[in-house]
Amino acid sequence: MSSEQVYEMLWDCKYCGTKKLLGKTHRFCPNCGAPQDDEARYFPSDDEKVAVKDHVFYGADVICPNCDTLNSANSQFCQQCGTPLTDAKKAELVSDDQVIRDGEKFESTGPRDIAQERYEQKLEAAGLTPKSKPKSRRGNLGLIAILGGIGLVIVFALVAIFWKRETTAYVTGHSWTREISIEEFAPRAQNAWCDAMPSDAYSVSRRSEVRSYRQIPDGEECSTRRVDNGDGTFSERRECRTKYRDEPVYDNMCYFTVNRWGYERSARAAGESLKEQPYWPDTQIRQTGTCIGCEREGQRNADYLVHFRADQDEYTCNLDQPQWDSIPLESTWTFKVGVITNQPDCSTLARAG
Repeated sequence: MSSEQVYEMLWDCKYCGTKKLLGKTHRFCPNCGAPQDDEARYFPSDDEKVAVKDHVFYGADVICPNCDTLNSANSQFCQQCGTPLTDAKKAELVSDDQVIRDGEKFESTGPRDIAQERYEQKLEAAGLTPKSKPKSRRGNLGLIAILGGIGLVIVFALVAIFWKRETTAYVTGHSWTREISIEEFAPRAQNAWCDAMPSDAYSVSRRSEVRSYRQIPDGEECSTRRVDNGDGTFSERRECRTKYRDEPVYDNMCYFTVNRWGYERSARAAGESLKEQPYWPDTQIRQTGTCIGCEREGQRNADYLVHFRADQDEYTCNLDQPQWDSIPLESTWTFKVGVITNQPDCSTLARAG
């Protein structure tokens, strides 16, 4: 919901210093006759504003290309010098809208510092911003320090990943492990929303819990916005939007027991020599099937490790079994090692000599 009223902008005469002239009424300074400057317009305070009655809006004013006089957008010729306004430039708007909440009052934005604005525009055109001016140097130094720190962290991470040296090492030993997880079919405590509870659940109990939230209208939040119309007036619009609050939606959560497979234990085998071929451990499954207490094999995992020594450093590579089998004890190999991490890149393994 919105409502709108129209008021006059203010402007100060830059020639004679007369202040708070009306943007719609005073197209020329009543003191010295100087034409109004569109860039001099500003918003008044609540105590200074003057309403415009029966306002007809034709669009932003146009500027005479010959004498710089402001003319209404529906004018075909300049009211001051008669120049055609076919290609006339439109008046500049105060770009920053004013917004206040209920209970607050508008303050005057005051006359614009045109020289400062143009200076900042030149800085932006040169690829700079007002923040890079000397008065903000300390803030910029802080930002530079933060960005520099982030850059150093990134550089360090990249160096740690990619900066490697080649080393030569000999094989000091082999080791391996093989592990099988064992799952058991047993009663397991679970919970789910009652409309999604499995059909074979038993020992069920229910409890009301928050399942979601819904948005409930909870009054209005209103503000007033001022927008420069560009014709010496501004619109003051009251805008309201509905506020919402979260209201919990309750449903039944079911707590129950259900018979399911789940991890119970692991069987593990290990060795430290090429002479002993790796094998899978005996799982010692007591009973198979889908009875309570029955067991079955689950996921299998295996590691095949080769251990190296280069001077005082020791390295370990986890390889696939065929490659692990093909690397003899005390043989010499080359591979790359992280300069900072000192971790081997086992994908670069190559037989020396």
